[in-house]
Amino acid sequence: MTAPSKQKRSRVFHQFFPPPRFLEMPAVGLDISDDAVSVLELVRHKQEFAVGRFGRRVFPRGSISGGYIHDKDAVVGEIRKLKDALKLDFVNASLSEEKAYLFETKIPRVTRKEIRGVLEFKLEENVPIAASEAIFDYTLIAAPGHEPGDSITAGVTVLPKKVVETYSELLNDAGLVPLSFEIEAQAISRAVIEKGDRGTYLLVNFGESKTGLFIVSNEVVHFTSTVSIGGVHITQAIAKYLSVSIEEAGRIKHEYASFKNKKNSNLFLSLMNVVSALKDEINKLSVYWRTHQCSDGVLGHKIHQIVLCGRDAGLEGFADYLALAFENTVVVGNVWQNVFSLGDYVPPLGLDDSLDFAAAVGLALPKGH
Repeated sequence: MTAPSKQKRSRVFHQFFPPPRFLEMPAVGLDISDDAVSVLELVRHKQEFAVGRFGRRVFPRGSISGGYIHDKDAVVGEIRKLKDALKLDFVNASLSEEKAYLFETKIPRVTRKEIRGVLEFKLEENVPIAASEAIFDYTLIAAPGHEPGDSITAGVTVLPKKVVETYSELLNDAGLVPLSFEIEAQAISRAVIEKGDRGTYLLVNFGESKTGLFIVSNEVVHFTSTVSIGGVHITQAIAKYLSVSIEEAGRIKHEYASFKNKKNSNLFLSLMNVVSALKDEINKLSVYWRTHQCSDGVLGHKIHQIVLCGRDAGLEGFADYLALAFENTVVVGNVWQNVFSLGDYVPPLGLDDSLDFAAAVGLALPKGH
């Protein structure tokens, strides 16, 4: 097949993405996790943003696992239901960090046009896939207090081309047009870490069946890890202790299971195996990062704070319990801090619900915002 000319490609592109309309389109973030698909739109509101369309659909258990799509029809069906209900077209979508390779590297100081070409030569020495089979993006990392020298540091995210093509096809089948893809970890960090904050944070994304642990420094995700501990395990512990159904235990978890409430001290003890296991995994990553040597030869920068997100991260006392084990403060993330002031605008999502939309919020935020 003869490749279309550059001029023709440009006409085709602008036919589907006319610049004025494209620039005015509200930003819609679509997060695909193993458990559910979440969509959230940000619309301009005075000098900030407001929440527009939003929704969430839970996938049948096992439809996606570890980023692998096992039941494409089920996943497409749930995404299409959201698409139809919210009248969606264009989205910024997430990809599982479990499929991504992250590395930091120094390269000679070259022009911006040349950076991608230089980094391409670095791929095969840092990731186990051929450059021809990879899609990558990068973020330049400025070392605080350092004057420009002969080299620059870049944080690079690499994904197998097949993974990106699979998710692109998935969204196309659901009737959506993906404008961009980004790993979930980076999207979450954009939401819960204040823009311009170049500190080092450990993010804990407490999901339904697993938890993602991410090290973020200089506004770039440097390391990710996933552990098989999630909200479902807390629910199961409550169900077992009280001899109730999973559905009833889920209701009790959010209505009564306070880590601070002395009346629930026995219930609290029944959850300790789950919470302690997660605490141990967080500690392992903290130790790894402290002893990890960055590309500049310096050990990992001190972690300023541990930030929790995911619905069950908002359980009363959960953050306080984890804080007892670490010298860092532990806080529940505010997914709106780069979107609007809660003193000026009240979003239509409560705290627990908003924590489920952290990645979607980050995806909806303009990259330069």
